[in-house]
Amino acid sequence: MDKIGQLIESGFFGGIVIAATFSGAGVFLYLIYRLIKFLQPKEVRQEEQRILSHRFYKVSGRGRVSYLMLCLEEALLFYGQDFSAWERILRELWSVTSRSEGDWIGTWLDSVGELLSDRILTTAPPFSDDIREIRDLYTRFGTKMILVNALMENAYTMVCEWSPDTVAHNPDSLHFIDEAEEMMEKWGVPLPADEAVWFLLTQKDFSLGKPFDGLRLSHLSKES
Repeated sequence: MDKIGQLIESGFFGGIVIAATFSGAGVFLYLIYRLIKFLQPKEVRQEEQRILSHRFYKVSGRGRVSYLMLCLEEALLFYGQDFSAWERILRELWSVTSRSEGDWIGTWLDSVGELLSDRILTTAPPFSDDIREIRDLYTRFGTKMILVNALMENAYTMVCEWSPDTVAHNPDSLHFIDEAEEMMEKWGVPLPADEAVWFLLTQKDFSLGKPFDGLRLSHLSKES
């Protein structure tokens, strides 16, 4: 097997030399690329293919985080929650799809960061009636808050890691989506409806993407 591998590699190198001689730099660089891909470990090639085939690979940052919000709302719906009690939290989360002026990412992170359960539940005493109500809401939700908090944390961290200077489809945040779906399955919560997901899949962009009215996908808009 080692000899076969050596012959294959020598064939690639031979092709590169011939291409460089007769076909110019373009083919030469392409064959270099193919050689690098060929020499990658199988596990690396499989992971790369998995990322490239991920349905959210070409979806914008706003579209990706919106999917996590849909998962969060499905969990609330599954557990029979009153959406009006969660309205402030959901509106803050969904605002990431429509904000665009100034340091809107920093503003969103500040406002949502104050609503994460570890911040809410460790603030003693609550410094406003709104925070006190949210604290009571989280407490009443009990152990089911584990799932909801994990989804909120994933959305928050995904935005934390955004870079406005991204110049290609960033695969790093895809694992937050995979984790969310795994958690939903573990807790027996159905995934978001196809109609809403299909809309998000059309939000294609190599970076954060253009603003859109994500709130119209929320159950808040359906209850109003």
